[in-house]
Amino acid sequence: MKKEIIFSLCIIFFSALWLQGQSTRTPYKDGNAISLVDSLQINLDNFYRIRSTNIIPGTVNILLKGKNLSAQDYKINYALGTISLSDSLPYSIFDTLFVAYRSVKLSLQKEYQRRQLVVKYDELGKDTIRVLRLNKPLDTESIFGNTIEKSGSIIRGFTVGTNKDLTLQSGLRLQLAGKLSDDIEVVAALTDENTPIQPEGNTERLDELDKVFIQIKHKNASATFGDYEVQKKIGEFGIINRKLQGLLGEFKFGNTEGYFAVANAKGKFNSNAFNGQDGVQGPYRLSGQNNERDIIIIAGSEKVFVNGEELKRGERNDYTIDYSNSQIIFTPQRLITSASRIAIDFEYSDRRFARNFFAAGAGTQFFNDKIKIAFQFIREGDDQNSPIDISLSDADKKVLASAGDRKDFAVKSGVSLAEPDSVGQLKGLYEKKDSVVHNQPYSYYLYNPGSDSALYNVSFSYAGEYQGDYVRESLGQYRFVGKNLGGYLPQIFLPLPELKQFGNLFFQYNPTQDIAIQVEFAGSSWDRNRFSTLDEKDNLGLARNLSFKMNPLKLQFGGVHFGKIGFSFRERFIQDRFTSLERFDKVEFARDYNTSSSSQGNEKLREASLILQPVESPFGGLQSIFSYGSLKKGTDFSSDRFTNQTDFTKEKEFQFKYKIDYVHTKNGSLSSNWLRQEGTSFYSFGSIKPVFDFISEKKLDKISSGDSLLSSSLQYFEGNPGINFAKFFGVDASIKYLFRTDYLPLAGVMQKESNSYGQIFDLSYSEKREISSQLRVTVQNKKYSDVYKLKGQLDNQTILVRSQTRFSTTDNAANGDLYYEVQTQKTAKLQKVFVKVEKGNGNYLYLGDLNNNGVAEENEFVPVVYDGDFIIVNIPTDQLYPVIDLKSSARLKLNYENIYSAKNFLGTIVKALSSESYGRIEENSQETDLKKIYLLKLSSYLNEKNTVRGSQYFQQDFFVFENSSELSFRLRYSQRRSLNQFSGGAEKGFSKERSVRIKFKLLQEIGNQTDLENKIDNLIAGVSSNRSRAIESNGITTDFSYRPERNIEVGFKIKTSKSSDYYPATPTEIFTNGQTVRLNISFSGYGRFRFEVERNELTTNTFANYLPFELTAGNVIGKNYLWRMFFDYRFGTNILSTANYDGRKLGGGKIVHTARVEVRAFF
Repeated sequence: MKKEIIFSLCIIFFSALWLQGQSTRTPYKDGNAISLVDSLQINLDNFYRIRSTNIIPGTVNILLKGKNLSAQDYKINYALGTISLSDSLPYSIFDTLFVAYRSVKLSLQKEYQRRQLVVKYDELGKDTIRVLRLNKPLDTESIFGNTIEKSGSIIRGFTVGTNKDLTLQSGLRLQLAGKLSDDIEVVAALTDENTPIQPEGNTERLDELDKVFIQIKHKNASATFGDYEVQKKIGEFGIINRKLQGLLGEFKFGNTEGYFAVANAKGKFNSNAFNGQDGVQGPYRLSGQNNERDIIIIAGSEKVFVNGEELKRGERNDYTIDYSNSQIIFTPQRLITSASRIAIDFEYSDRRFARNFFAAGAGTQFFNDKIKIAFQFIREGDDQNSPIDISLSDADKKVLASAGDRKDFAVKSGVSLAEPDSVGQLKGLYEKKDSVVHNQPYSYYLYNPGSDSALYNVSFSYAGEYQGDYVRESLGQYRFVGKNLGGYLPQIFLPLPELKQFGNLFFQYNPTQDIAIQVEFAGSSWDRNRFSTLDEKDNLGLARNLSFKMNPLKLQFGGVHFGKIGFSFRERFIQDRFTSLERFDKVEFARDYNTSSSSQGNEKLREASLILQPVESPFGGLQSIFSYGSLKKGTDFSSDRFTNQTDFTKEKEFQFKYKIDYVHTKNGSLSSNWLRQEGTSFYSFGSIKPVFDFISEKKLDKISSGDSLLSSSLQYFEGNPGINFAKFFGVDASIKYLFRTDYLPLAGVMQKESNSYGQIFDLSYSEKREISSQLRVTVQNKKYSDVYKLKGQLDNQTILVRSQTRFSTTDNAANGDLYYEVQTQKTAKLQKVFVKVEKGNGNYLYLGDLNNNGVAEENEFVPVVYDGDFIIVNIPTDQLYPVIDLKSSARLKLNYENIYSAKNFLGTIVKALSSESYGRIEENSQETDLKKIYLLKLSSYLNEKNTVRGSQYFQQDFFVFENSSELSFRLRYSQRRSLNQFSGGAEKGFSKERSVRIKFKLLQEIGNQTDLENKIDNLIAGVSSNRSRAIESNGITTDFSYRPERNIEVGFKIKTSKSSDYYPATPTEIFTNGQTVRLNISFSGYGRFRFEVERNELTTNTFANYLPFELTAGNVIGKNYLWRMFFDYRFGTNILSTANYDGRKLGGGKIVHTARVEVRAFF
């Protein structure tokens, strides 16, 4: 509904602006008026029409025979723009009337007409005649003008049928870009279709299909209405990046600019920070501000950092993200270990309350841009009166009102007594069990649907790892594991609607081009619970920032140039109650100042830096930056940071960078000394470039009165030597070695924890057009010391490989491609969830609660071709398993004619032959011996003990006269094996196809295609599934095609088959015979018509067995009649009409009709 309202407002807004662009933009004033004089010949009708579309009253002056006429000498109609003279006024037919007046400038014509009569001289009749001349036909250019580029479509249609009421379809998609006038430009994407489709997060750029907006641009202002993203930064604190839906206005006049935004916020901001895991590229799950898991990430809002470096999205880049399941996976391009520091900023929607957003800001500059002043105000919050996916009772609101800002108080019980059924019996899903925990009586709930003791329905909420008593095994099914050993509680956490307000004032003074002084004041208000008036004293917070910066300036004494020197200083104060709408610190600010152990309190930061750039020499440029920082937080925490970064570089020849960072921290009795060093270097010898990187850290945390190290201490050294080859015989290659040694405290003494070593190989080739190849291999092994192995740590290995190759020979004798990707990660078993949809849009039908346990189980759904109202969605369960994931495929196409082209008997035979081979292997396995997987040891694949998901597919085609229309043969063999672990049990499948296809022409007008097939389709599923089968089928299909004319085709198809299901104790046999008649007519590029009638008859040897969908292909036993009609026709180049009609009678069922008509107009 919201989309429709926005679309309607967009149309009104756009129409008003378009008309505004075609006319004056303001009411009449002197600057918009012009003076005009019309000369009109006196006529006998005494009727004179002014040529302008309007006359400003009181500005008319009429001159006749050199004299000005008074108001009594004529009559004027301002609305029609006509004048008539008084009958008493003397004038001649040869006189001329001069009318002077003022008129408002309007881009409107006096008359608009579809056609007009023109006078032409007829040479044949030697006389003048009136001829009808049509104006330019109405088209999109006459509507939008020739300065606007447009594309899109309008759809109108309806569907009606025996099993469904009349349904109207309507759709509009319109994209515009261009100029409405000389000063106004428009960009718009409009639609009235509701397509809540989350884009896939596996590409660098996202296609946001549901984005609707209008943007009007002027040199001084712009307005955006609809979906937009606001990105503003005023000062240090005033950072805002939001995806919104509403109105954005921006203006700029000279040195003054500003903006305002009024919108609904699509989500709220949050940041997750965590360390990676060895051998796990993902998925890593993101959570909301209160550890919520059932969230949706706003597409494109995320910023992902690893070790402080921002990454790029995409399968070929660094990571992919599943927005709907809020999970992120890192690609083989980016190695993730336990030392990887991952930080992710994102917006998310929890669909609890509608969120409102308002922002306004402006800035101006004075005195040749030396002084800049800017301010900003932002208000973002939940509308407590507009819940979305929740319903709050009066009792819930009372709980929220008494909770104040304490979210742990805003809870209610998730246990409810089941509603009685029609006979008064309580049928719940959980039964209550009494037990003793820590010598205290304790009650928990056991999932046991169908039991007479299952009297309760229980809702669970995620409380955090080891903060709950239950674990989730599947959707709706939770298991008690012990007090504080799980992540879920039988409670419902009530959401607290919040309101954040923020304002800041920014001042900057530039006495010179290289010196800047900045002052900023900011204030915030954070109401954590809008339902409550309690705990309001801590809502307000203040912050300020003062900085001085001098860019590097030349340092010269006595005519001697000593290089450049730069300096900066800043002081920042942040009250502990101050809050911002977004992160304003650096991603690793907490690490830079070692604030992990700090408590809440006012924060005071001072930072100073000195930049030295000596005179550049022929040997390269040198720069050194010295920095000092002091951070105090509360009364106990203080941190002093000293850094130096030196860079000695000569472009493209060499680079040497070294950084040392020392942090001394005191927090009460805790004392910490942290030394960090890192360096990188390379030196180029032509196309060969050796490189070396290293990182070293030593952190010693102690209690001031003791010598024992605390568990937060650490020490490691990592060195990465390598060598790069550029265009070495057309190959770009690099080799890098990874070495790392970690130390951790044990019993207060630093001891060696582990050694890690590995290699990274990169290779790419694209010198020749016939072949392109890319390969990246990362291997890392981590070996723990004996003392840490005794503590339960296990050695691990990380394997990341991606290889892609395409090739073809110059004579096209062979072409193909190879793909191989393997990585270690974690994965979850999937649960099949049946989701109800509109009837006819699904492919499953619910049979009802067959076992009367109150739970819709898999064996109570059957696949159908028609009238389905459920679809399957595979949802990952909570528990993750460490796995190695492999995807590999290969394709090879051979044209034997180009391989062996000798002019002999064998060459004649080979000339007719070609083949195509294709294989694909996918394996997601818990196998601990990784080389069995990445070395393609197939005997270890599809193992019920280790495989989570896996499939193997092979297809081989042999062709004889492949491209001949007279006679051709295709022999196919394909085989597929699969194994999938679902929460309800494993499914193991095997299928095989052996077929022959013959295509030939009896006459020029008559052709035939005949297929002989032998198929095997076996599946072993869990006990809760009805999908198990062991089907073998043999069939023949022959299809005759007759073309009496080029645009007419008549076809007749006959098929017969025998299918047997050997899974039941008494095998089921199905005999099928079918006939199809069709007629196809094409209308020379304007349209086509197709009519088809199909009859299928199925007979069986038994009615006692369950008939799998795959055995009958959706038909029923007996005679099945299907008839279809399809017609489409194009009117001109921009209008396409289609009509579909389907009818069916399955077995002894009733006749069902369905018709759909649609007209689509393209711009």
